[in-house]
Amino acid sequence: MHPLLLLAALSSQITFDTIQNGDIYTITPQVTLAQSCVCQVQISAVRTGNGGQSTSVQRHTVTIPAHQLTALSRLRMTLSPQDNVSITVTVTDGQSLRLSQQWGGTS
Repeated sequence: MHPLLLLAALSSQITFDTIQNGDIYTITPQVTLAQSCVCQVQISAVRTGNGGQSTSVQRHTVTIPAHQLTALSRLRMTLSPQDNVSITVTVTDGQSLRLSQQWGGTS
């Protein structure tokens, strides 16, 4: 891999800001990129519990400025003790940039 591409990949990241208030979780995926980008964002949430499984997928295009923490979405879920949730966020420019990160939790 070219050193500049490697440096850009290492300085770009997806994080999750998570707030819990009782059984209500607010999850905000955030991204910081080394270079500005008009990126495609996909957020997939899979929730499994006593009531079965539900899946939600969001896709959108967003302009992300370089070196600035940018919220990609905000998900609010009520989770019971038996629930498991997995959220996967993928950010890509359709060429050289592709970041993916997963958050999982059980209440």
